[in-house]
Amino acid sequence: MTVIAVTSWEGTPSAIENLILGSKASAPVHKEMGAQNPRLWRAMAGGGMESAFYSIEFESHAAYGTFTDKMLGSEWWKEQIVEAAGAAYPDLKNLGTTVYYDAIEVE
Repeated sequence: MTVIAVTSWEGTPSAIENLILGSKASAPVHKEMGAQNPRLWRAMAGGGMESAFYSIEFESHAAYGTFTDKMLGSEWWKEQIVEAAGAAYPDLKNLGTTVYYDAIEVE
């Protein structure tokens, strides 16, 4: 069953630009930890220009759990989320991560 984790971000235009750079740097790290298809979603019409959504996919809930264990124990987490994202607040706000599953795949 496909699982996707989507982290919601909100920020100033310059903070979102920095998030784009950070997401480009983080994508290969996330892949090494087991994530697939990292993407940073931005609105192109209809508002929401202050928001961005970073998504990564997994083959199963178990794969997501393994990734989470690796990520939370990594130096990347400490440097990029705790320190860098923390320092960017309040210009950049992490609104949390929602984990979805593909209900079409469920039997």
